[in-house]
Formats: sequence, structure tokens, C-alpha cells
Amino acid sequence: MYLDPIKVTILTPGMNAQGEMADEGIPAALVARFLDERGVVVEKTGPYNLLFLFSIGIDKTKAMGLLRGLTEFKRAYDLNLRIKNMLPDLYAEDPDFYHNMRIQDLARGIHSLIRQHDLPALMLQAFAALPEMVLTPHQMFQQQVKGNVETIELNQLEGRISASMILPYPPGVPVVMPGERITRASRAVLDFLLMLCSIGVHYPGFETDIHGATLTDDKRYLVRVMRDAAAV
Repeated sequence: MYLDPIKVTILTPGMNAQGEMADEGIPAALVARFLDERGVVVEKTGPYNLLFLFSIGIDKTKAMGLLRGLTEFKRAYDLNLRIKNMLPDLYAEDPDFYHNMRIQDLARGIHSLIRQHDLPALMLQAFAALPEMVLTPHQMFQQQVKGNVETIELNQLEGRISASMILPYPPGVPVVMPGERITRASRAVLDFLLMLCSIGVHYPGFETDIHGATLTDDKRYLVRVMRDAAAV
């Protein structure tokens, strides 16, 4: 907040400033979901951080609304309320899965999944690796105009030339551009995307929003790639 007073970042337990994972944690997506169901807008959600914008027109009343929401979350979390009572909209997405589940169980499960994939190390590897540029975005668009594209599952992306920009949110940063190909050297990019997808597969309602990929009803992510690379 000292760098930009209209932006406020709130950290949740689970990862320290050095990127080291703690044994227990509260993924920020849980807090964001709780606030969203109460009309508090989170501008950006990371694994363990929430970004809020206090722009022109935001007064103390709205600021207090955020503090009230965070206080309510802590109270409900400490009481370990059922998902049905604490997050009714989330419960409605899959009542069978969330039947009798409590908020601390959900936090523990998502945090364990993130630890299992070693998120900090995976993110560093993913954003340090660059996919191979085979075509420029303009050249790839021309291939789409010619119909030289097809749809595959995201887990089959290695070795294929992407027809679209692939941007996972969070963190909201493009990892593959049109015309780029993920190779063995940049496999960490794909592993990072698959890790984000796995959270939604295990926990309904927490599916990752990936621009450039289509999520099917059976929880598969589909992407568009060049059909015939030899045509270039």
C-alpha cells in the first residue's frame, strides 16, 4: 500500500514471503468466495493473496464492509462451520460432494493439493521457461483463417503449436502465445496449467479460469492447436 495507496494486498496463511509452504493454510480462493457471496469484490486472487482496489469514490463505508467481511470469515472459520451454511452458493454447485463438509476440511484439502504440487517452485519454473516460437501471432491467425486448426485436451499440448493465447487466472499472466509450442524444455509451463486445473477437478466450484481453453461439463480443458505443422 505504500507503493500505490489505492491497491491493498491481503495475505492469507499458507505461504511466507520467501515462498515457503506452511503445514497449514487458508487458500485465498476460499476467502474470495466468501466475500463474493457477500457482495465484496476482489480484484485479483492469487494462491494466498487478495488484491483490492480503493479507487476514487470508495469511502470508509465500503472499506469497513471489507473489514466486516474478513472478520465474519475468521469467525466462521474458527467455528468450523459447514460449507452449506458458510458458502451456500458453493454448496449448491455440488450438494453431494459438499454434504457435511466443513470449511476447515475444505481449506486443508486445497492447501494439501497445492503443497503436493509444490506450487512456489512450479510457478518459478513455469515463468522462467519460454515456449518455442514457431510462428508469429499474425501467422498463426492466418492458419486459423485457413481452418488449419483442431481441438485437443490441454494435457496433450506438449509438442503442438498453440492457436490461441493461453492465460490462466490467477495469476492473469499469459504463459503461451499463438504460434508457440511447448517443448520438453518448457514442460513446466504445461505442468503449471495442469496443476491449476487439478484443483477444480478435486473441488467443484474452484475451477481455474483459463483464457484460451474451454472447460467441458466433465471437467476437461480443451485448447485449439495447429492441425498440420508441415503446412507452414
